[in-house]
Amino acid sequence: MSKAKASILIVDDEEPIRRILSRKLEAEGYTCVTAEDGREALWKASNKDFSAMLLDIKMPGQSGLEVLTQMNIDHPDTAVIMITAIAESGTAIAAMKSGASDYVMKPFNMHEVIEKLQEALERRESVLQNRSYQQCLEERVEQQEGQIGQVHREAVEALVREQLALEKAYGMADSERKTEPDSVFVQLAKALALVTEMREPYLRGHAEQVRSLATQIAVSLGCPDQVVQNIGFAALIHDIGKVVIPERILFKKGRLSRTEYSEVKKYPMVSVDVLRDVEYFKDVMPIVESQQEWYDGSGYPNKLKREAIPLGARILAVADAYDAMTSIRPYRPSMDQEEATSRLREGAGTQWDPLVVDTLLRMLDRPQDDVQEHPVTT
Repeated sequence: MSKAKASILIVDDEEPIRRILSRKLEAEGYTCVTAEDGREALWKASNKDFSAMLLDIKMPGQSGLEVLTQMNIDHPDTAVIMITAIAESGTAIAAMKSGASDYVMKPFNMHEVIEKLQEALERRESVLQNRSYQQCLEERVEQQEGQIGQVHREAVEALVREQLALEKAYGMADSERKTEPDSVFVQLAKALALVTEMREPYLRGHAEQVRSLATQIAVSLGCPDQVVQNIGFAALIHDIGKVVIPERILFKKGRLSRTEYSEVKKYPMVSVDVLRDVEYFKDVMPIVESQQEWYDGSGYPNKLKREAIPLGARILAVADAYDAMTSIRPYRPSMDQEEATSRLREGAGTQWDPLVVDTLLRMLDRPQDDVQEHPVTT
């Protein structure tokens, strides 16, 4: 930002100081406005955006620290430089910890004032540019998400049209369609799962493994056949929304930032959006949407808790977590069964439904020959 475009608000209860600062800075090309106390400063700041503020710490009425606090709330993009006497230097340092850009001491060295002001404005400009870049990046990500989602929706629509054509060709009755699982939709679910696994090699076989575990848990809990079938479908397609997560986040080995985690949290709703208009999956979508809800209500996207979370989603969450923990991921090696089951026990009642966790643990303790698999019918 050029000096001619930078507007400075000078706040001091001493008129000579306001006059000196204003005259010197205007000679440097800055536009200056003055205020004699905190109340006037905040009023002027509410009516005009200032690039920076020179703010006296010790003033009648509102102190400089009180004005700084309000400026941080109402005008966080204004760089604030505190004006202080030598005896108040400790307070000035505390002000910097509270958000001030810098401080200058009385009596002034004008060269130092101008230098520190320029540095504060440069830092401000850098922050604004980074924010603009971040917003541009987020807009591009949203655009890519929309494009990817559209491709998936078009693929789904094409398969649905194929199914309708097959039904017409073979004269399948409505009653048959509702009672017989449709192989075209099974293939659709598996194809979408394969797209995700091709992008993330470490997920290869994950959807099928989760489907196997989830349907076994559902059978053990006595779920009706149609519910078991829906859980199987949900397991196959639960990760398809991850196609919109940038690879730099998917394959990051360290801890995710808050912004990166926000990107990850979008994927259940993207999965739902891709298949929203497919009538066949209407009972599957609530399971997919709620797969990341926590039993204690601290999950996402809807903060559901306990029985408000669909049973299928509670089952899917446990099956997904166990398979993920016992598989290699970019950020960690795989866990053995003992460590994974210990993690499940620790999270039972907070992240996961205790009944579902207990059911899986009892299944894992049984001999493998006793485990009944409930396949998705093809």
